[in-house]
Amino acid sequence: MFARQYPALRHRPYRLLWSGLLVSNMGTWMQNVAQNWLIYKMTNNDPRYLGWMGLAFAIPMIVLPPIGGYLADRLPRNKILQVTQWSMVTLALLQAGLTLAGRNTPWLILIATFLNATLLAVDNPTRQALIPTLIPREDLLNALALNSATYNGAALIGPALAGFLLGVMGPGWLFFGNAISYFAVIYAITHMPAEAPHPPSTATLGEALLGGVRFAISHRLTGVLLLTSTIMSIFGRSYQQLLPIFADDIWHISAQGYGILLSAAGTGALIGALGLASIPKITPNATNLRIAGLTFAVLLAGFALSPWWTLGAVLLVLVGIISTAATTMIATMLQLEVPGHLRGRVMSLHAVTLIGVPSLGGLLVTNLTTWLGHGANLAEISATGAPLALVVGAVCVAILFILIRFPARTAHR
Repeated sequence: MFARQYPALRHRPYRLLWSGLLVSNMGTWMQNVAQNWLIYKMTNNDPRYLGWMGLAFAIPMIVLPPIGGYLADRLPRNKILQVTQWSMVTLALLQAGLTLAGRNTPWLILIATFLNATLLAVDNPTRQALIPTLIPREDLLNALALNSATYNGAALIGPALAGFLLGVMGPGWLFFGNAISYFAVIYAITHMPAEAPHPPSTATLGEALLGGVRFAISHRLTGVLLLTSTIMSIFGRSYQQLLPIFADDIWHISAQGYGILLSAAGTGALIGALGLASIPKITPNATNLRIAGLTFAVLLAGFALSPWWTLGAVLLVLVGIISTAATTMIATMLQLEVPGHLRGRVMSLHAVTLIGVPSLGGLLVTNLTTWLGHGANLAEISATGAPLALVVGAVCVAILFILIRFPARTAHR
């Protein structure tokens, strides 16, 4: 029964990577909670620092993934992942040491965020390009849906645990826990069979930076899918940057409540990923994607206007389900559209829209929060402006999915 629902897990190389990422991403979520809460409280509830942290993460994740895709198309992907994972271990340990010693500052957190995003800009497109080589083509949608669960599904446990540990142990130990969690991926990579040889790309660095963009421009469906993912991320998926404000200044449920809100979104993401993976013969097409996008916009607006945190948490579960469904459909349509020799470069652009752009959107929504808010202090400004900023974003997402037209597939191999 399990094998029929999740056939990608029958393949040991993918199963090793999937299991390792599930553990590692739980640690990443714990560190994200620690960083967001720490910088927000260090700066006396100033929402602009949340936006600047989003910008520090967004710049590398927007500029550098094409270089990561270029490397993934030229070098052994297992070796690249070993370098990035060990570097992330080192960075997390430095964060832990600084915090436990009382030497961490908002600017050091911003620098660490920038460096971590630089490593992820290479790591993510490499993993995306590696997945289709680990499983048969017919299991690709299943594998990508399960892959979504490794990050979004880890948010089910990671943030809730982090919210509890913040009050008990402090953020420094959360950074240390994240460093330990990377060893799950390192173990998976070192115990994989030798990577099947793939023809090395003869593209120059200039072609690597522009090759994916040129393909997206010349193949309309690829371009439209990347545009859709970009707009959805800027105006919709950036909502997580404002969750500390909802937890602390609107609903007054402290760090533990912040962890619960993130876990609610993670619960929905896990349900969405596993549910999508278990539905046989589901078709990722324009109609299903449009329905998912419009539903996402409605649910996000409902969360923003909710007067109670319990209702908000329930709506975040639904937001997580629909967001995962939409992003997985976009990823699958892209993987099926793009020829193999360009997959690393094009999927690096998708990584930009999926990981880098929401953080850039976080800068937009935090600035909208201060612009739309009012009050005698920063906490009051945040509390009044954050719901309005999310509603504006939800309306923009809805307009996108009402107006956009998706071209027919070209069926590249």
